[in-house]
Amino acid sequence: MRKSVVRPLLAALVVLPLAAPVLADGLDTRIGEGLFRRMWVAAPTATQAADGLGPLYNARGCAACHPKGGGGRPPDPAVASDQGVGFALKMNDDPVYGRQLQTNAIPGHRAEGRPTIRYRDEPVRFPDGERVTLRRPSYGVADLGYGPLAAETVLSPRLAPRVHGMGLLDAIPDAAIEAEAERQRASGGPVAGRPNRVVVDGVARVGRFGWKAANPTLDRQNAEAFSLDIGMSTPAFRDPWGDCTAAQTACRAGPHGDSKQFEGLEIPSSVIGLIDGFLRDLPPDGGLEPPKDAEGAALFASVGCASCHRPSYTTAADPTRPALSERTIFPHSDLLLHDMGDGLADGVAAFEARGRDWRTTPLWGLNRLAAQDGRLTLLHDGRARSVAEAILWHGGEAESARRSYMELPREARKRLVRYVLGL
Repeated sequence: MRKSVVRPLLAALVVLPLAAPVLADGLDTRIGEGLFRRMWVAAPTATQAADGLGPLYNARGCAACHPKGGGGRPPDPAVASDQGVGFALKMNDDPVYGRQLQTNAIPGHRAEGRPTIRYRDEPVRFPDGERVTLRRPSYGVADLGYGPLAAETVLSPRLAPRVHGMGLLDAIPDAAIEAEAERQRASGGPVAGRPNRVVVDGVARVGRFGWKAANPTLDRQNAEAFSLDIGMSTPAFRDPWGDCTAAQTACRAGPHGDSKQFEGLEIPSSVIGLIDGFLRDLPPDGGLEPPKDAEGAALFASVGCASCHRPSYTTAADPTRPALSERTIFPHSDLLLHDMGDGLADGVAAFEARGRDWRTTPLWGLNRLAAQDGRLTLLHDGRARSVAEAILWHGGEAESARRSYMELPREARKRLVRYVLGL
């Protein structure tokens, strides 16, 4: 469908916020944001451009997992009905339940189940006597809708991350990420990050999005979210039933919203492109200027944090997107995989990422959450409620940095936390 037709059609279909940002193409940005906020519905409906949800799904729209562009939170174990926000249980391809537990279903279908969490307190004592209580989670599934999980199925919880700044991360050259991996390997130290080489359509690319860097581009990341989380087809993931397996015959035979006028899909390339465009131009909360706390930055490096949380990268030249072109940014991530030890291991592989591997999380944007330290939901499953807790869960390649942090005087530890929360 031509853009001249698509834009007026979509402009009539989306509900626009009162104060949408105007960035690259103002109308396209507003439409993209409206689509990001849209709550999709089950097929069939009179408006084919809005249907196709499920039949099994986790959320009805992007903003349901990323409210205001932010991240998710895990379910509250004290509230049986609470499913959290942007929380999902990944699996290692269960023969019935697939790659991800679907917690909701359209009328006439059964949800796959409900995630459960238990926390066990584990106190940690610093050499100077200060104590921090970590909480070790264990996960299960209640109310299974399609029989038991396979004996070999592994559950891996994941929180939806913040989406601000994804366009800038997408603009970092693959060669720069690979060069950083080579630099770390050649240093001979304990930190030796690896790029996750992701094969898409027979071509290997450097992964950079997702907790295990399993997607190489922003559009691929968004397309996978539509498939796994919302149950809708895109050019990259064409199955209209999302993650439903061959064993879930009712789901596969259920109502779908694929249409000839939309490329035989539920989310055609025009729609996914508008959402990509909105997110690509969504600036990060911080990280566009060098950190102002020089002493904090020096402490961050001396402890070893900067070995993985690389302060800066420079984006590639792109004359079509001057706002993203040749910019030095400060995400504080190398975008590489690192072995984080048994404490954080989930046992789920993704391309070249192993069960103990996680991509270094960008730290920019924590300044917006600084006042919540002690009530945060950090790491891939939200177990860490503070920066200190998150650091103490680091192991594997980060074990040396964790020990160095613990050995700092109390005021220096506070200074380091303040630095991280200012990024």
